[in-house]
Amino acid sequence: MATAAWHRVDDSLTTEDVQYIPRFLAGIPAIGAASARQYGDEVQFIGRVQEAVLRIAPLNEGIPKDSPREPRDVFEAHRGLCYDRSRAIEKILRYSGFETRHIALYAIAPNGSALHALLASGTPSHAITEVRTQRGWLVVDSNNPWLSLDSSNLPVSMTRIRDAARGAAHLAWRTPPPNEIYQHPFTFVYGLYSRNGHFYPPYDFIPDVAYGELIDNLS
Repeated sequence: MATAAWHRVDDSLTTEDVQYIPRFLAGIPAIGAASARQYGDEVQFIGRVQEAVLRIAPLNEGIPKDSPREPRDVFEAHRGLCYDRSRAIEKILRYSGFETRHIALYAIAPNGSALHALLASGTPSHAITEVRTQRGWLVVDSNNPWLSLDSSNLPVSMTRIRDAARGAAHLAWRTPPPNEIYQHPFTFVYGLYSRNGHFYPPYDFIPDVAYGELIDNLS
């Protein structure tokens, strides 16, 4: 139990986050309290946050392992990969009053299994964000300005995307996913920030996990 607590990813907002997040939000109209929001305003705001992170950190180079990758680091480095940008997106959205959950997505090889995809090294993967809107959970890509909206402008959850990729459902997209990893069989885990353990302190071989988010894998 002590080992798990020591290695958990802390997804709370820090004093440093509160100082740097407004820099991402510069020029973006503030969104009100959840009780006063309209769904369309939520989608517009989420898209603007995503675009701000992509604009501020356009270079596709990851922050080195064994280094902090918080909003300040992404802002000052002007670079990042999916696992860096998604962290910034999530913290900015939580700062703005949204509920988020982090997603680690792993492609399943032809004739392969979800377990093998999770355990095998070199598995194609992606780190993304899901944010709760008034109409349900919306996926926010971390490498492209894409939101999981269907042709009716409604949110498509990660579970529905997975089912469609397996051929168990059909989705009519407003804009098709830009990354093929969404379109072929995959598995995903809420709350898994890395399998290697070197993205968040204490930087060792134990995977980086936010245990409070893991429970969502049971729903």
